Amino acid sequence: MTLHPYTPERLDQLALRVFDVCSRLRGMAIRVRGEAIEEFQLHDKKALEWLAHLEEWAQKSEHDIELALHRKRGSRRAREATTRPD
Repeated sequence: MTLHPYTPERLDQLALRVFDVCSRLRGMAIRVRGEAIEEFQLHDKKALEWLAHLEEWAQKSEHDIELALHRKRGSRRAREATTRPD
């Protein structure tokens, strides 16, 4: 797995792509409900697997960001502590 640098803008772009997929799914649900279709067949095995992986990835990424923020705060506090006059 390759690490890529992410800016807030890049995270926003990724979030918008996910929202676009969500919007399409909601649109399908609305259309099916509007046409009173009780049910239909979909191949969902891979989509559910990908979704599970995406959820795991998001949780791990949140943890990684929290750790990076914690380290940055600690580093800043350490610098401030060494530059304060006694």
